[in-house]
Amino acid sequence: MHMAFGSARPPGGRLPADVTGFVGREAELSTANALLERSRLVTVLGPGGVGKTRLALRAAAQAAGNYAHGARCVELSDLRVPRLLPQTVADALGVAVQACRPPLDALTAYLSECELLLVLDTCEHLLDACAALTGPLLARSPGLTVLATSRQALDVPGEHVLPVSPLPLPAPGATGDGDALTLLVQRAAAVAPGFTLTDANRAQAAALCRRLDGLPLAIELAAVRLRALPLDRLLAQAGDTFALLGPGRSTSPARHRTLRAAVDWSHELCTPAERLLWARLSVFAGPFGLTAADAVATDAELPAPAFLTALVGLTEKSVVQRLDERRGCYRLPALLREYGAERLRERGREGGEACRGRFVAHYRAQLVAFRADFATSAQLARYRALAAERQNLDAALEYAAADGGLQGLTAVMWAYWLCAGLPVEATTWMARALRERQEPSQDRVMTLAWCSMFTGNQGDRAGASSLADEAVATADRLRDTRASAWAALAASAARFHDGGPSHGPALVRAAGTLMHRAGDRTGRRIAALHLSFAHLLAGQPAATLDTARTTLELLGENGAEQGDQDGQDVQDGQDDQDDQDGQDGQDDQSGQTGNSDLSDQNGQRGQSGHSGHSGQDSTECYIYGSQLSTCGLAHLMLGAPAEAADALRRAVLLKGCLEDVLGVASATELLAWLAADEGRARRAARLFGATAALWRRVGPHPMVGNAQLQALHDEYERQARTALGARRFAALAAEGASLTLDQAVRYAAEDGRPASGTGRRALTARAAPASAALTRREREVAELVAAGLSNRRIAERLVISKRTVDAHIEHILGKLGYSSRTQISALLREEGASEAGGEG
Repeated sequence: MHMAFGSARPPGGRLPADVTGFVGREAELSTANALLERSRLVTVLGPGGVGKTRLALRAAAQAAGNYAHGARCVELSDLRVPRLLPQTVADALGVAVQACRPPLDALTAYLSECELLLVLDTCEHLLDACAALTGPLLARSPGLTVLATSRQALDVPGEHVLPVSPLPLPAPGATGDGDALTLLVQRAAAVAPGFTLTDANRAQAAALCRRLDGLPLAIELAAVRLRALPLDRLLAQAGDTFALLGPGRSTSPARHRTLRAAVDWSHELCTPAERLLWARLSVFAGPFGLTAADAVATDAELPAPAFLTALVGLTEKSVVQRLDERRGCYRLPALLREYGAERLRERGREGGEACRGRFVAHYRAQLVAFRADFATSAQLARYRALAAERQNLDAALEYAAADGGLQGLTAVMWAYWLCAGLPVEATTWMARALRERQEPSQDRVMTLAWCSMFTGNQGDRAGASSLADEAVATADRLRDTRASAWAALAASAARFHDGGPSHGPALVRAAGTLMHRAGDRTGRRIAALHLSFAHLLAGQPAATLDTARTTLELLGENGAEQGDQDGQDVQDGQDDQDDQDGQDGQDDQSGQTGNSDLSDQNGQRGQSGHSGHSGQDSTECYIYGSQLSTCGLAHLMLGAPAEAADALRRAVLLKGCLEDVLGVASATELLAWLAADEGRARRAARLFGATAALWRRVGPHPMVGNAQLQALHDEYERQARTALGARRFAALAAEGASLTLDQAVRYAAEDGRPASGTGRRALTARAAPASAALTRREREVAELVAAGLSNRRIAERLVISKRTVDAHIEHILGKLGYSSRTQISALLREEGASEAGGEG
């Protein structure tokens, strides 16, 4: 209890009875009660229809016993004349006001004798008047506490604000209900007898709650509609929410009888600049940053200073939500976005097109910047920033399609789709873009080329070839080297799955030469990646490792080259190796001492865990991760399971950072093969189950539709199934299939290998000699070491520097696990004797 007050008669304005059940809000109620204990002015703040009044009344009812005169409520929504506020409050409390005395004085005199919790409900349209009233009342009435509800804070000294958000929503696929779903079910059961939540309709009910953004008013209005419409029809017609959720109960306040009335009320309280900004922000389909909002919403009609003032105003009025104080991230709730879109249409076609055009231009610029940084250490940060705006990227695609500019987006969005491992989504949008315009352009060539490569990743070889051929023909008409380079890369990718040295490697190498001529550094890195994979499919694992080293060297130290820009001149001799299959690539790198093991080119990278760990944040992930997967299979083919495991675990972690579904599926698939090869059938079964689920997300054909890889998959899966039995294998595979992407990454990246073991079966007919891990130039150096030449003599013989020879020998010793030149000589003599004896 507060201090004793007893001389005043009990005031009027008792709290209205709660006629329906109260759902959720336990945390908010607890906070409200705590605030009322230490503050005399608490404002419950939130958008219209969020449940501010219900929360305030419930909190007041719980706290009423702490006040001698209890709690009273004054409803202000019908009051439109601010100067009448003191009289209105006095009348509600039953305070007699003499004609010769100002109402505020009479009210103050009365309340100074009371210990009372006063609820002022719906203050947003009377902000100045409410501030002018509550300040003096609180100063002169020590027993008074005010609990206000408003869409905007009163800004009175001593005010504590309690923000109220929509009810928690059930996550897609979640088994729990969530408060929003509970409210829908309770209200629907009350107004539509026989309605119950079942396993059959749970997903639809949850989807309806998400569509209504968890807003209690919208959910209650939707529940009323269930008297006339089945749930599936209601959900299907929820596109025009305001028309669907028409008049509600006649006993509700006028502002809450329809959803539109509730939002109209907020709109009327906005300034003209705030209304304009509200309309323009409706083009954002998801959360947005300050920079994006500025780029899209500002123009001569709404210049930058007015934009910032309007954004602050909309945030204070609970129209725009601020999600992240540190990063300045905002959100326009779904229903308010729909309302804003209506207002944008009212401004005419030209106004809407201009706003959408700025929106598309902004996100295209973000995609261009990501493409420029694709093969650099900025890749992951750029990708994560774009992935956080997935909804806005989808909206940009829709707007671009509506305005006939879709090719301009798809031509630069390939990097995002590639990192995300979304070939199906990519080909869907690119096919739509290609139907849009037929005239030759760089955008069309890039869209054709990448549509071809994404189509090939889904196993459609004929479709990929057809698109690549059209890309080549279109590039020829343009006479543009860069366009021709990408078209050639697509054509080589469409064919290297056929296998054979005369197919993939030569074609990819030619594409790499064109990329070099075009000065496209990102393209050259991707071409180098394709070249190593082409060697692998051609049955050349040693060449794969050799080419992979060149790719990793091109990425720069630790795979984290800084500031890469398409079109920059090549700065070192390493870059010429894109176009030299199997050349050493280190002759002009005097003193360079990279780690000789391809699976450990990046030190401890990949060890820190999955996405979100700082160890990956300064790393190029896509090309490095893809190359490590390729190296993993090459090591497995060469009978080196330990090296394969290390490369593949690193690969799956890097791909997991990007949430690259295709990349995770590929690396996890190979880890399943490795587990089966080493006799760890239970792990193999779980991994096969996980990859089966991942492949289904990528497209209709697992193993990117490659017959060679599919045959190997079938063989390794058969081994694991035979070892376990069909029933046990199926159970373990089901466990793997149930893993989320993050869980699959973590499980695949677990070490779990025996302390020793070389694997029971290599992909090749027999294990390759130890020296097979050496590049051609390293093999030359090793042979000269075995012949007894000194490092200086070797340098003279090969016409390279002595420091380069020193580096080569360090690499050779590291790869072979040796510590002396004598061991190198002994190995080559032993291998030579084996060949002479006809072993194998």
